[in-house]
Amino acid sequence: MKPRSSPDVIRPLAVPPGVGQRLFILLAWLCFLATPALAEGIRLDGILEIRDADQSVIVRLQVEVADTPAVRERGLMWRVLPDDDRGLLFIYPEAAPRAFWMRNTPASLDMLFAGADGHIFHIAEETPPNSDLLHLSRGPAMYVLETRGGFAARRGVAPGMRLAYFPLPATPANRR
Repeated sequence: MKPRSSPDVIRPLAVPPGVGQRLFILLAWLCFLATPALAEGIRLDGILEIRDADQSVIVRLQVEVADTPAVRERGLMWRVLPDDDRGLLFIYPEAAPRAFWMRNTPASLDMLFAGADGHIFHIAEETPPNSDLLHLSRGPAMYVLETRGGFAARRGVAPGMRLAYFPLPATPANRR
C-alpha cells in the first residue's frame, strides 16, 4: 500500500476569458427579474374623486388605470401603494359581477365596487394580503378602486358615494 500523499492544491476552474464576466451579468439580471417590485410606483393616469350625495369631494386620489386584460390581471401584484392618495382603478367595458383575489399582493387593500353610474355599492375592507380568497362585487361593477387597507374607514368613504374619474393626457411617463 502506498502512503497517502497530501492533497493537491485546489485550483479554480479554468474559464475562458470574458465568460466569467458574462455569466456574472446573466446571474445578476436573473436575480433582478426574480425580485418582487415592492418599490415599483403607481403610474399616474388620472385623478379620481370620491364625492358624497351633495357632490362634495370627500377625497381626491392619483390613480393608475387598469383597463386591459393584462393590466387588470396583474393589478397590484408585488406592489404596495405608498399612501392613501394613490390607487388602482379598474375600468371594464361593461358592468358585470366581479371577483378579486389578493394572490401575490403583499399589503391589505380596500376594494370599492361601483356600477356604471359610478356609485359605490360595496366595499371589501382590509382584504388579507397574499390570499386566494375571492372578494365578490355583490352586484354588477364597471369600476373597482383598490386603495390601501383601511382607506375607506380612515377617509369616511361609504356605499352610496360616487366615483368621478378625470384622465390625464398621455405622456411618456404614463404610457403603457
